[in-house]
Amino acid sequence: MRIDFIEFKNFASYGNQLQRLEFEEDQSKLFLTLGKNGDGKTTIANAIIYALYGRVEGVKLSDLPNRINKELHVKIGLKCGTIDVVIERGLMPNKFSVKLNGAEFDKAGKKSVQDYLEEEVFGIPYHVFKNIIILSVNDFKSFLTMSNQDKKQIIDKMFGFSILNDMQMSIKTERKNVKMDIDTYESELNQIIDSIASVKGRLNLLLEESQEKNNSKIDELKTSLIALNETVKTLDLEKTGLETAINENTDKFETVRSDASTLKHEIEYLKKKVELYESGKCPTCETQLDSQWHIDQKEHFCSKIEEDTNNIKELKESLDSIKAHIDTLRSDKRSIEQQATDIRYNMKSFKTELLKIKDTPDDSQFDHLRNLIKDFEIKEATKSKSKDTLNADNAFMEIVEQVLGEDGVKNLAVKTILPGLNTNIAAMSQTMHLQFHIRFDEKFNCIINHLGEDINPMTLSTGERKKADFIIIIAIIKILKLRFPQLNLLFLDELLSSVDHDGVYNILKILNQVIKENKINTFVINHSVLPHEIFDKKIQIYRENGFSKFTIETIE
Repeated sequence: MRIDFIEFKNFASYGNQLQRLEFEEDQSKLFLTLGKNGDGKTTIANAIIYALYGRVEGVKLSDLPNRINKELHVKIGLKCGTIDVVIERGLMPNKFSVKLNGAEFDKAGKKSVQDYLEEEVFGIPYHVFKNIIILSVNDFKSFLTMSNQDKKQIIDKMFGFSILNDMQMSIKTERKNVKMDIDTYESELNQIIDSIASVKGRLNLLLEESQEKNNSKIDELKTSLIALNETVKTLDLEKTGLETAINENTDKFETVRSDASTLKHEIEYLKKKVELYESGKCPTCETQLDSQWHIDQKEHFCSKIEEDTNNIKELKESLDSIKAHIDTLRSDKRSIEQQATDIRYNMKSFKTELLKIKDTPDDSQFDHLRNLIKDFEIKEATKSKSKDTLNADNAFMEIVEQVLGEDGVKNLAVKTILPGLNTNIAAMSQTMHLQFHIRFDEKFNCIINHLGEDINPMTLSTGERKKADFIIIIAIIKILKLRFPQLNLLFLDELLSSVDHDGVYNILKILNQVIKENKINTFVINHSVLPHEIFDKKIQIYRENGFSKFTIETIE
């Protein structure tokens, strides 16, 4: 992967004015990057990482856009083998565009476009690229004194050993599963032996007990049938009583309803009589009806109407009461009928079970035990056959695990890398006139030797440790370049602080030679002034109206 250009705006401290850096094909430049703290020097590297991978370690995506202008935009062009790649990303609003050889990338069928880019196009995972271009100094500036575990993690990432680690872990997990299968097999075999012995011991006893159990079950079912039959008889008697009561109350209901109807007719007749007297004349002979006798008659009829009305009211209440009682009796009848139905169903089931026991004694429990014995015997034969295979697999995977471990392929790779690494370190140490020697052992421990004696790196001065850090970084970068030949970027942040004038000059001289040989565009980020004549270009980063900007100047 070779980066051709990067452009961005509204990224972190940078404003709305588009910033662009271009890198010449098949050439390398040494960039002197100057600026104050917070002006945005490291932001250039972060913009490249975000453009490629859509993230920046330790920074939330929501914190990347400039807080004033908001609309973040990055665009990067690169060459991956024979493929020209252009990636555009944006936040507020979101944007993600990929073009391969000028054509919009077809995302159909791709589970993750980013994973596809890293695995199929870039060929460099995020953590490797990050450690190569920007975290080189940050990770290796303490290489002399960092813990073995931290050092191992960096070496694994830089040289791709993490893949071997993953393979080893996968094999280890698989071995664990195989061992569990073997242990399970042994346990099951023991269980089979015990089960077979137990089943065979119980089988004869169960056969002897079977007839006795069947007879007991038959007696139990017969007793249950007799009891259920008696219950049905009782329920039938209760049902008959309820039917009689329903009929009696139905007759009573009809009688009361007839009496009420008679009273209603009588009231209608009496009302007509009262209406006659209230008219004052006989409708037939027109005789006046105002005698005391007529008045007494009218009062008698009115009294009778009131009496009959009260009687009808009482009869209606009686009808409601009788009807409610009839409904209750019918509900009780239905409940008894349902109980009887359920009991008869149970009796039928009991009779069926009784006939089944009489005709064919239950031998299913014995069949189960016999089948269980057969299953155990089949399992025993199968597992016995596969035992040797499992043990062979386990032995093979143990060998593979050792090969993938620290003393296997990795050790061989380290032994292959170390000579060239130590040779480069020795050559650069001589160029820089160091008073001590640096080398790595097969465990990648950094050995500092002075006057024939190994010394603690912490006894070196800060400037000496900086020189040693630089030599280690450059040596490893040269080896990494063999693995990623198209990679053409390197950021060195504050590499030269605490280094004396001669040391600075020697470091830059070596750096310039290495990047030209390996075609690596290198950004040296520094606060203080450095010898400009060694650099190809100067990037001056500054603030204008609160926003970061940079100018690029060719150094003659």
